[in-house]
Amino acid sequence: IPAGSFYGIVGHTGSGKSTLLSLLLRFYTAQAGRIDVDDVPLASYSDEHFRASVGLVPQEPFLLAANARENISMGRSISEADIIAAAKAARVHEFILQLEHGYDTPLGEGGARLSTGQKQLIAIARALAGKPRILFLDEATSHIDSETEQVVQLALIDLRGKVTIVAIAHRLSTIRDADNIIVLNHGKLSEQGSHAELMVLDQGIYQKLYLLQALEE
Repeated sequence: IPAGSFYGIVGHTGSGKSTLLSLLLRFYTAQAGRIDVDDVPLASYSDEHFRASVGLVPQEPFLLAANARENISMGRSISEADIIAAAKAARVHEFILQLEHGYDTPLGEGGARLSTGQKQLIAIARALAGKPRILFLDEATSHIDSETEQVVQLALIDLRGKVTIVAIAHRLSTIRDADNIIVLNHGKLSEQGSHAELMVLDQGIYQKLYLLQALEE
């Protein structure tokens, strides 16, 4: 995966998407093969260096019973300017400013005051605030409305070239503009290419998944 590129990973349930993400996040070590980052084995990075290098946006964002600023900084020594820059990159800055106390507004237990989509945008800002080199998204748009999904799509496009993005996606529209889309099937890399390239593969897995989702919508 070239630095600064946007890669999507898709596939049926059980295809290996979550396993691949777990390996990339070092939740467990591969029993065969090797994962390198900048030609250095992933396992050789210190925990501190690795945590500083990656950001993760999970499917279910967790928010503290704290204000917007604290939910983005998460106790890290992050400047106000970097917090605002991350919020702008996640396209949530304007929304935060509209809250009664701006960045000092309490968001409620678990972000109770926010919609699911707004929580996810805060989670993206939180991940970006640490200035990661690699940003992982784990089906981050599966539970948000179509309007907010479009906001996330625009944010990902804006980030292209600034951070390497690896997005595991259930909703294929989220990664339609990815530089390359990896299609997994029963633990194997079955197809890869741009959205346009995959859509012309006769009887392709991606084509079937995309058309099925289009019908459901």
